[in-house]
Amino acid sequence: MALQTIVVGAGLAGLSAAYELVLAGQEVQVFEARERLGGRVHTVQLSAGQYGDLGAEFVDDCHTALINYAAKFNLKLDPACQFPDDLYWYVDGMLKTQESFSGEQQTALKSLSEKLQLLVEKQLAPQQTLDEWLEKNQLAPFAKWVARLSARSLFATDPELIGIRFFTYSNTLGTSGYNMRIRGGSSRLVDALAKVLGERVHTKSPVRRIQQIENNLVSVSVETVNGLVEAQANSVIIAIPWSILRQIPIIAPLTDSQQAAISQLPYGSLVKTLLQYPYRFWSKPNFGITLLDAEYQVVWEPSFAQMGAERILSCFSGGSRSIELSENAVELAIATVRYMYPEAPPILTSRSYDWNADEWAKGAYCYFKPGDLARFNPHLMQRAGQIFFAGEHTAPVEYRGYMEGAIRSGQRAAQQVLEFVK
Repeated sequence: MALQTIVVGAGLAGLSAAYELVLAGQEVQVFEARERLGGRVHTVQLSAGQYGDLGAEFVDDCHTALINYAAKFNLKLDPACQFPDDLYWYVDGMLKTQESFSGEQQTALKSLSEKLQLLVEKQLAPQQTLDEWLEKNQLAPFAKWVARLSARSLFATDPELIGIRFFTYSNTLGTSGYNMRIRGGSSRLVDALAKVLGERVHTKSPVRRIQQIENNLVSVSVETVNGLVEAQANSVIIAIPWSILRQIPIIAPLTDSQQAAISQLPYGSLVKTLLQYPYRFWSKPNFGITLLDAEYQVVWEPSFAQMGAERILSCFSGGSRSIELSENAVELAIATVRYMYPEAPPILTSRSYDWNADEWAKGAYCYFKPGDLARFNPHLMQRAGQIFFAGEHTAPVEYRGYMEGAIRSGQRAAQQVLEFVK
């Protein structure tokens, strides 16, 4: 007898989809390749009872789907950063906010922001990378520096690769608002969803083939300890990164655009390193989020609301620079912190994760090259027969790369399945 729905992948997108289907009375089974659940959500424990996230971490004040889940599962959200006050740039050997930039720097930044906003308002989509667009618009060197650093620190890719149109969607220059973290770490939400799903979730079960067959069924080949097993279902939700999906044969009525997107959608490169220190050695109570031009382009403190004298700094390296970190990731993170704070004490412990080397992620989150947003976007969430798609890359553009995007995509895919089976 066929299952009603199979979900491929137990990251937040897959778990959210399965959870919503179970609430609606559907029979669901989830297959996850990893031994752990959560995908690119990955909380780890450090010493003194503290924790940090090596994967997704921030919850913006507009992330209503996640906030609603947190309330439903009685998860607490701790304050993180208030913008623009807690956004810092390390410029000329000093930490500066946008308000403390020189007059010349403020003018350059304003010009950049206005030009980006004009692209959005007029819905312009020049076939240019961010780097090409910066050169053509003859912006001041400081504005170019800010924009290029933003590409690496926000999108985990290089300005020579990302399309200017996609870059404008997450332009944070002049942003106001605040963000939060899930108390106990982002994996607390994964655990809450998994608890509801129980034995419906199967780890160490990579999917090797997906095929739509006769009798309106989809057959999924799953690798188990006993070899390949064929599972059949009325519908399948694929909730894994397309950097992985392109390695899995799919025999289904995919359109040419869907096939092109699956094979070509790029993912950024990312290394995230947590450094735990014995005490706070910076002056302000909240370290904030600091962007700088170094091996790691962003540093922040995830332990602001945690107990104990110890403090953690999270170091984020995106784009080609992250690939160059190799086995020296921790040492270079320490050097990045000391670049800003020469008096930083020796660390207590560290944890580092290279998402480029993760065999079930092969990168961070998706971005779009010039022209690809218009070419691929309409097709990312369309079903192919009885195969449906979830994952942050299929979420509304403004939520891509966030846990919010994964959750919204899972909820949308579940709704598509429910509407299909009516």
